[in-house]
Amino acid sequence: MSASPLNFDAPATTELRSGPGAPIFEPGPHTRIRRHATRAIATMTWSGGPREIFGQVVNVSLNGCLVKTESTIADGTEVDLTVTVIGGPEVEKFALRALVRRRTEVAGRRAYGLEFICESTDERELAQRLYAETAR
Repeated sequence: MSASPLNFDAPATTELRSGPGAPIFEPGPHTRIRRHATRAIATMTWSGGPREIFGQVVNVSLNGCLVKTESTIADGTEVDLTVTVIGGPEVEKFALRALVRRRTEVAGRRAYGLEFICESTDERELAQRLYAETAR
């Protein structure tokens, strides 16, 4: 009888990867993925919603962003999001899909926490490029 290729006696290990796509943590009592404040404009559309709404991107992380807007968006809404970064040498646009996770207020205005929906490698790389661009 031959030995099984599965080794069930191997010890379980947990490690954090490094390199592109690896989480970057802020120091402190509540470890979180770092967010970058940015100068960017967001345009959003969604099924059954208005034609297009605009907002200001407050910050960006690898997993999502915070957008201030006067419009009302329900939690759980999937939006088509275009982020136009205006702080660099060139204006860059990033088209992503996102899910509205929470509503809050920033400086007395509605703000929405959006989580990027990255189902493919290309979508993950686009979110990483946006994060890298806002880090400059």
